[in-house]
Amino acid sequence: MHGPDASHYERAFQLMNWRRFAEAVQETQQWILEDPENADAYGLLAQIHMRAGRHEEAMHCSAEALRYDPENAMAWFVRTMTLYSQGKEKLFLEAAEEAQRIDPLENYYPFLKFNLAHKKGDFQAAREEMDHALRLAPERSLYLAADSYLRANMRDFEGSLSSESMALFYDPEDDQTFLYLAWAADRRGDYGKEIEFMKNAVRIDPTDAQIRSEYLNSLQKKYWFYRVLLMPFVVRKRLGRWQFFLIWVVLWLVFRPFVLLFLLLYVLAYWLSKLLVKVQVFGWRSLFRKVS
Repeated sequence: MHGPDASHYERAFQLMNWRRFAEAVQETQQWILEDPENADAYGLLAQIHMRAGRHEEAMHCSAEALRYDPENAMAWFVRTMTLYSQGKEKLFLEAAEEAQRIDPLENYYPFLKFNLAHKKGDFQAAREEMDHALRLAPERSLYLAADSYLRANMRDFEGSLSSESMALFYDPEDDQTFLYLAWAADRRGDYGKEIEFMKNAVRIDPTDAQIRSEYLNSLQKKYWFYRVLLMPFVVRKRLGRWQFFLIWVVLWLVFRPFVLLFLLLYVLAYWLSKLLVKVQVFGWRSLFRKVS
């Protein structure tokens, strides 16, 4: 890309990274006025709308880019990302297949497919997609952190710790990386690390509602009385589903009063720790007003 096109692209791209989306849109629209059939301009405009959370506009602009260049890599990237964000699984997989054909070295496509399989509990498919992503980007901390989470879910705790170490080695200044590391630590029952990783995630992006919520939830685990009652759940993570289910059935049949007492204590510990965290973070006045 040379000349005026490069100037427009660089300015709009920088404005987008600064989250000055209105100015980025204006710059890109000026580019389109000067060159109405430029697929790259429409592709960048689609990316700006996607970053701003405007899915319909992102899909429309990506379609315009593909009208002028059916193999425009940026347009396919935006289309795939947007369909994934909208939860349209079938359309996402179709778009990802075409996008990977056009740009087989883009490592984010197998990562998105990993996430989809992982959420569905299909760990074998998730393993294959993660291996693909790591072959393309072996030093990307986000993928190594996600690999740590996958291994923890597969009860490969040694492998999970190894992937965690590698993710931290490559200097992960990314909130999503720390989020995956926190989830992996939680699955292993390592609550001290979980709190530390969540603290880093909220430091990097304090505006993310999900991260703030999960950080507050993790802080509950610093109280010993709550951690003690979480021990059965730590054991659960190290057993198969049927093993854990059979243990609970036996406990219910033989020690029902103690099971009921445990459940009561767990509920009390959960709400007490939640109350203490709220006071610690927001002050005692937060008990009498709603905190977002």
